[in-house]
Amino acid sequence: MANRDFKPVKALERELVIVGGRIAFTNGTLTGVSEGAGFSCSNVSSGVFTITLADKYSDLLFTYAHAIGTGGPETYIELTAHDVSSAGTLSFVINDHADNDVRGDSDVDQEIQFVAFLKNSSVT
Repeated sequence: MANRDFKPVKALERELVIVGGRIAFTNGTLTGVSEGAGFSCSNVSSGVFTITLADKYSDLLFTYAHAIGTGGPETYIELTAHDVSSAGTLSFVINDHADNDVRGDSDVDQEIQFVAFLKNSSVT
């Protein structure tokens, strides 16, 4: 964590770290990270992606992601797995509600916005 300058945030949890950003997709394929620090993103398959955190954390307190499309189907994002302590990953799938909830279906240009609230240590 030495390569980043952390800003103070008021929180009831100790050692809370917030990581978030925007990820761009074209036809279900990752085109890049639009904004954010402390993570990278990889495309597993169409509409399925993994966020790899730059650091490991003791626990995931909360995460949320949503899609902003450009005139396509109604989509929602589902967290399918997370391992923030050893692999440092959050795995997501884009589901198409307008297409019978097809998993991993993303056929339009989209931006995914996400935020994760992470516990930085076992201090309570």
